[in-house]
Amino acid sequence: MQILQIKQTDNKYPKNLLKIKDCPKKLYALGDINLLNKKNILAIVGSRKCSEYGRQVANEFAKELSKQDITIISGMALGIDSASHIGAMSEQGKTIAVLGCGLNYIYPKENEWLFYKILSNGGCIITEYKENIEPNTSNFPKRNRIISGIAKSVLVVEAEHRSGSTITANYAKQQGKTVYAIPNNIYINTGIGTNKLIQNGANLVTKPSQIKKDFVQKFNNQKPSQVNSSKSISQIPQEYVKIYSILEKGPMHINEIAKQQEKSLSELNAIMVIMEIEGYIQRLNSNIYKRKE
Repeated sequence: MQILQIKQTDNKYPKNLLKIKDCPKKLYALGDINLLNKKNILAIVGSRKCSEYGRQVANEFAKELSKQDITIISGMALGIDSASHIGAMSEQGKTIAVLGCGLNYIYPKENEWLFYKILSNGGCIITEYKENIEPNTSNFPKRNRIISGIAKSVLVVEAEHRSGSTITANYAKQQGKTVYAIPNNIYINTGIGTNKLIQNGANLVTKPSQIKKDFVQKFNNQKPSQVNSSKSISQIPQEYVKIYSILEKGPMHINEIAKQQEKSLSELNAIMVIMEIEGYIQRLNSNIYKRKE
């Protein structure tokens, strides 16, 4: 199957993706690229090390919503992602997978069968990376902006605290999308992230019909609500408070922040990358950072 290149200027480029910050200049795709501009697309994401409960929920929601002509998009990872793709296809629904590597590599290797199943079922697989770019763990959090960017809304089924799935939810909130979350057991790691999302305003859902109803209402010529990104110190996670407070004075170079934090550059950079992804700070040129407005 031939790999297709879709540039930002092409009609087939996802219109929703053009609206987000740092949208890819080019996408590489296999399968039915017409799916990328479908009206109703729902992202379903969650933990790779999910519980059986989470797997069943993801499968059921994807299966039931695909019956309503809602296209399911996810990341083709093990766990919740796989269950979502499989659930959608079980009712002959369509699904889109977004990879964090080039299309010459199938990652994870255990999902090689799913890769070809998606394509044979009339689905689509895309990436922003050229064919020969190998899987790299640093690329996966970044690709999540594409999943939420193409989707109309995001459902998080299971997620650990500060996981890739919660990063996808944060991208969605920044993009003005609705975030749904499945309530979970407070005593398991994969319940922490979803329960925290609900505490922070995500829509608690227990039935696929709740999402179906919202899709009908939201996309019947109604504008999505605007997101207020201004944050008080009380809203900032404890591990970010000192950095966020330092930036109250205005934009600052990472070297100066490191001096005031008494942290190594590598340690500080790792924290600030996550802070930027989660929408607390913004990087300007030459490693100068400021609070996100």
